Amino acid sequence: MIKISTISIAGGALVLAAGAGLYMQTSAAAPAVEISELTPVAEVAVSVLDALPADAEGPADLSQDRVELASITLMSSDATDLPKIMTADADFPITPILAAASSDDLMVDRVTETPSVVQDCPVDMVGETRAAAMVSVVLTAPCQPNARVVFQHSGLKFSTTTDEAGRVEVEIPALSENALFLAMMDDGNGAGVEMAVDTLAFYDRSVVQWHGESGLAIHALEYGATYDSAGHVWSGAPRDPGVAARGEGGFVTRLGDTGVDGADMADVYTFPTGTAKSQGDVAVSVEVAVTDLNCGREVAADVIEVSEGIASEMARLDVTVPDCDAVGDYLLLKNLVSDLKIAAR
Repeated sequence: MIKISTISIAGGALVLAAGAGLYMQTSAAAPAVEISELTPVAEVAVSVLDALPADAEGPADLSQDRVELASITLMSSDATDLPKIMTADADFPITPILAAASSDDLMVDRVTETPSVVQDCPVDMVGETRAAAMVSVVLTAPCQPNARVVFQHSGLKFSTTTDEAGRVEVEIPALSENALFLAMMDDGNGAGVEMAVDTLAFYDRSVVQWHGESGLAIHALEYGATYDSAGHVWSGAPRDPGVAARGEGGFVTRLGDTGVDGADMADVYTFPTGTAKSQGDVAVSVEVAVTDLNCGREVAADVIEVSEGIASEMARLDVTVPDCDAVGDYLLLKNLVSDLKIAAR
């Protein structure tokens, strides 16, 4: 039989419960509790019921000894006069007493949780291999129009922006045969795609990348060409990847959006070493254009080279740009990337 005691107090109800461990302990020996400096306000006699009310909920049958409470003295104090620390265990009965009351007696605060609305707006990216060991990647982020995106691949890093529909498409030179491309948004969302690029071994690549307005650029002079001639390949005269796919020469890919504040940028020169129709030398260099934005400053860059499908370790470049009275000049950085010797096929 379950014993239930309910005390009515000033329009409410006090329910005594031991099963949950509230105000009770189940230890065999329970010393008294000392609470001082409290003012007694009432003594209320407590009767113990022999059976549960019809509407009470509880276990169907617990064979426990009956425990009776003779009386309970209610104590109260001002909010600022808190009880002292209990220095001894209370002398409560070993047998738990389950308390029950009707819904009218219980005063329960009901908290309704409003689920947060999560907008279903994933970031997705797909890829497709193209000629000359290039990979076209398309990123879709419909909830992030005109948003900054940072692409990464085998050490290569550059940033651009989505369009008004949250979409961006870019062709990236692969730097590894098992190529993983990642894209990260400023809010931490991102996507990735992995592509197999079996034709990479036929191409040599030189990469230089930088941050902000550095004035850096890759220049290639193919087969003895001079500056501003047909064989001078750079971002100002980049050529099409189809030229390399046909074995006729190389091309430059400029990656990154200069309209992005503090953009990550990169130049990649690609030459079809394994399928070139002509033999000869290709001189590859990195140059710094002295401008109003970089004059007298130090610029930094990273360099990566790929040959026969294998990428080199990344090399770091730090260079001080000439003073601003040299604006319009070019600083030639020799031996930063390797020249190419093309054998006859």
